[in-house]
Amino acid sequence: MSMMQIVGLGVIQGLTEFLPVSSSGHLVAARVLLGIPDISGNSFDAFLHLGTLLSVLVYYAKVWVGMLRSVVVRDKESRDKRQLAAKLAAATIPAAVVGYMAQSNADQWRSPMVVALGLLFTAGVLLMTEKMSGYLKFRAIKLDEGPVESKRAGWRDAIVIGLAQTLALVPGVSRSGMTIAAGQLRGLSRKQAVDFSFLLSAPIIAGAGLFSLSSLVMLGEWKADELAVGFIASFVTGWLAIWLLLKMVQRWSLVPFAIYLVILAGVLLLIA
Repeated sequence: MSMMQIVGLGVIQGLTEFLPVSSSGHLVAARVLLGIPDISGNSFDAFLHLGTLLSVLVYYAKVWVGMLRSVVVRDKESRDKRQLAAKLAAATIPAAVVGYMAQSNADQWRSPMVVALGLLFTAGVLLMTEKMSGYLKFRAIKLDEGPVESKRAGWRDAIVIGLAQTLALVPGVSRSGMTIAAGQLRGLSRKQAVDFSFLLSAPIIAGAGLFSLSSLVMLGEWKADELAVGFIASFVTGWLAIWLLLKMVQRWSLVPFAIYLVILAGVLLLIA
């Protein structure tokens, strides 16, 4: 790949990792639509996730520092952070187990047809979530259960969101889309669901990215400057994507993302 193509994939990874549109699906689609070689594609795509890992670590630095602080400090804030860390760990287990078991077949799923179907599935989930979350808010008000914004993710919420994350192992199925949708369907506000989704991304991204880095080093097919450029591109655009989505969820629904996914899936199906 040329340096320009590497930058392009890094930008695509950064923008689409946190937006509910599937980064894996977009990386496959970019290769198909732009004619970018797919040599070591799965490993290189996973490596690009390390840039977005850094972006979520930087953006939520206060939260991560609070979790580290909770190891040595005993107060109410630290207790909340310890519980959050434990819930994130519990939610990570399903995807980690399924991902480990399915890693040998991952390359077989990187076809335009699979990606297109995954994008359509994501679009359907987003549309269903918008419809159902409106009903849940109405039900909470009717039953006087208090504002949705006051609810925190509980243990059951964390497990359900973690199980939803396993669906994103299929290219085209958005990890952030599935986890945000699961959070909203569990009664979390869109902002709370997005925050939990982004924090939950860190362990899985770290595991996949570090594993891919070791694979790329052993293969010796990539130069250090090429990896660095892809990493920086995905980091910068990943940070911007987090900031953008957190701003958007205050005003917009998930419907525009669903419409975009249907259009992209249609394009892929035409050429699949």
